[in-house]
Amino acid sequence: MKRLILISALFVFIVTFCSVFAFSQEIDLSGTWVGSTIVPEQGEDEMTLIIKKEDGEYTATISDSLGMLMDTECEDIEFENGTLTFNFTISQDMETLTVWITLEVEDDTMKGYWETAEGDQGDIELKKQ
Repeated sequence: MKRLILISALFVFIVTFCSVFAFSQEIDLSGTWVGSTIVPEQGEDEMTLIIKKEDGEYTATISDSLGMLMDTECEDIEFENGTLTFNFTISQDMETLTVWITLEVEDDTMKGYWETAEGDQGDIELKKQ
């Protein structure tokens, strides 16, 4: 009986240790992510997000099929608890517009939304290439 309890306790310890170790592995978002969103008064917009990781920090650029973004630098990039957030600025003529993006990361998919201070918003889904 003691042997069964000892084996069961050892099994629970191993499973718990392996689970904690697996969850503590950092996800690396580096790579090319492609997807789309709907832009009000413009329609569907294909997006490409390129993420790089150097010295433990992420950098990213974003481009789109509507031509509003051409390798635009992303700013304030944070990845915590499976959520990626960043922003970028669109400059056209004399106007600028900041867009904030929030994405939940699960395996090779990011899903979330974008929003502006003017109240525009939309859903985004990106897949790692």
